[in-house]
Amino acid sequence: MILIIAGTGWAQPWEKQGDYYYLTKNTRDYFSLPGAGPNKFAAKYLKYNGVDFLARGPVEWPDYGRLNLEKNKLFAVPVKPGLKVESVYLLAGGNYSNSYEHDPLMRLYGDKYFYATLSLIFVYADGSYQEESVPVFWDWFKLGPGEWSSQSARIKSLGENPVRPNCWMFWIAFLNPKPLAPLKDILIMDSWVGDRPFSDVFALTLKSADVMDALPRRGD
Repeated sequence: MILIIAGTGWAQPWEKQGDYYYLTKNTRDYFSLPGAGPNKFAAKYLKYNGVDFLARGPVEWPDYGRLNLEKNKLFAVPVKPGLKVESVYLLAGGNYSNSYEHDPLMRLYGDKYFYATLSLIFVYADGSYQEESVPVFWDWFKLGPGEWSSQSARIKSLGENPVRPNCWMFWIAFLNPKPLAPLKDILIMDSWVGDRPFSDVFALTLKSADVMDALPRRGD
């Protein structure tokens, strides 16, 4: 009975299609911070650069939710130890409640200009690790489309967030440099002002040829 319960528990965090796994939004266990307010996406899944993201939670959620990166914490992606992962993808937006008005030096650049660094750490079973980071700009000004990449990390502006005025939305990819190495953890961290995260990470998808307990992709 204990083994059955444990297996069922692992099935809950993920939906899947092919080699892609989507971190679910059925509960507030992972996307536990409120998002921008009452807006939420019209479709359950969003697709960018050939990758699906599960972006909408239950109907009763007043917002689309975001990963809990508060209080300088590392977010541990709920994967079983030993999993082999090819890549991790994020959809993210800005959190305008965090601005340089809280920093006496950076306030010189204006209180509506934002810069964050989102990082992901692949921690391998042998004790080694690889950290990858992308710079993210949140601001009220129209920067236009843009893309940045370095080694195995990439970020691309998708334009304005369709459910949040004056906010850009970003597609982020972290490619595992050792995709055949068993993992111990996948950790995500953000820039902070005090203990508040700069970024709204509201969807996470990973690609793995390993079999994970998961529900099938459950429609649009």
